[in-house]
Amino acid sequence: MKELPSGPLYWRLENFPTLTQAQDAAGPTSLAAEVAGKVWLFTLGPKDGSTPGGTKVVEIGPVPPISATEYLLRVNRAGGAPGVKSPIHTHPGSEAFYVLAGKLGQRTPDGVSYAEAGTTMIGHGTDTPMEVFSAGTAALDQLVIFVVDATRPFSSPASLD
Repeated sequence: MKELPSGPLYWRLENFPTLTQAQDAAGPTSLAAEVAGKVWLFTLGPKDGSTPGGTKVVEIGPVPPISATEYLLRVNRAGGAPGVKSPIHTHPGSEAFYVLAGKLGQRTPDGVSYAEAGTTMIGHGTDTPMEVFSAGTAALDQLVIFVVDATRPFSSPASLD
């Protein structure tokens, strides 16, 4: 996409009865997917929005501001056994997390943050070094929602001091 909506932005996660209904309801800043036995619509927009036909699960934000000539919206499902860690990396934008199961941990230069199943975590701004890990006693299962500069590599190796 070439332009984001103006003002503070939030990720809105909604469930729909069918994937076709979610796809039909999707706007220009929405992504529809079937994940973990549910149909999801992920929409980047202003706070307190809603999509006809959807049931709001959660709203995550505000998203750290990003400025680019082109944007990529992306959703990943990620996780792993307790103790599993991602490589230390950066993104050319921000990510938000919704934890389906387990416990998420994220280490950045600002410290370590955690989110339990059924809760969210807003990511840091563009180019913040991070390590994401499964911090609980059960496997982590999470949705990771991104808005990044589409003209740059999606992920780059980094280091944390």
